[in-house]
Parts: sequence; structure tokens; C-alpha cells
Amino acid sequence: MKRFFFTSVLCLLTLIVASFNVQAQNEFVDLGLSVKWATCNVGANSPEENGEYYTFDNALTLENNGNRLPTKEEFQELIDNCKWKWTKKKRVWGYKATSKKNGNSIFLPAAGYRDSTNVHDVGSYGYLWSSSVSGSDYAHCLNYYIDGVYTDSDYRTYRRPIRLVQDAKK
Repeated sequence: MKRFFFTSVLCLLTLIVASFNVQAQNEFVDLGLSVKWATCNVGANSPEENGEYYTFDNALTLENNGNRLPTKEEFQELIDNCKWKWTKKKRVWGYKATSKKNGNSIFLPAAGYRDSTNVHDVGSYGYLWSSSVSGSDYAHCLNYYIDGVYTDSDYRTYRRPIRLVQDAKK
């Protein structure tokens, strides 16, 4: 019981700190798409940092002040309208996504994912939650690795980094 309480308090504190830092840490880039994309993951201070890892349900609580999780369709729009280059930024592997419409770009680090105890696939794979659900236990996400970028779905209990968007009108 004490362990559960401690874990719950720790998760709550992490969410509170992250929600205060969401707007301060993220600038948004106009890629000429329907939304602007944050320059870095939630909890990161630079584009190449992994940031914090969130379950799907916890990720939804980070939406505020017009900043929100992208939908599955917005991830697909990003895939279709960018040139993707697997590269290193400050010794961190990931993708540079450059807009085919205006040449602006964002970097998505291969931050892996976190299960209940460990972080997996850092430097090899990247996973980002969308706001779109897929059945009762799954949610849609963006997955990427050296051979490609695609949308998929996965268990909502996995912890993944978050990349926020905001409507392009802002």
C-alpha cells in the first residue's frame, strides 16, 4: 500500500511539474500544415533531449492553453508532407522532418519507450502518442526508426514521449 501511494504521488508530482513547463519549454514551428509542431518533447529543454515518458491517459492531461496532442490524422499529414532524414543531432539519433511546403524542420529523437521499470529502444526507435484511441486498450501513435516513419497503435499503459501541437492560426 505504501509503495502504491508513493508511486501515485510521484506520478502526480511529475504531471504537475510537466504541465507548468509545457508552454515554457516549447516553441512551435510552422511546417505549412494544419498545426504547428513543438520544437521539443514535453519535459525536454532542447530538440535532441528525450523528455518525460507518459502513459496515454496521463498524456491527455498535458493539453492546455491551446497546446495538445496531435491526432492520428495530423501525424499522417506530417509523414506525407515532410522529407525524412535519419540523422544525429548532438550525438542523438532521430529524424529530421523537413516540410516540403516551406522548408522548416523539426527533430524527433529516437527516445524509445518506457515500460513499468525500464526504458527501451533509445537511439533506435522513436514513439510518440497521438490523442486518437484505437479500441479499449490501445491508442494511435507515431513510430519511427532507421527504415521508416509510420502510424501504429499500442497499449495505452506504455510510457512514451509527447510532442505537442497547436492550431496553425496561433
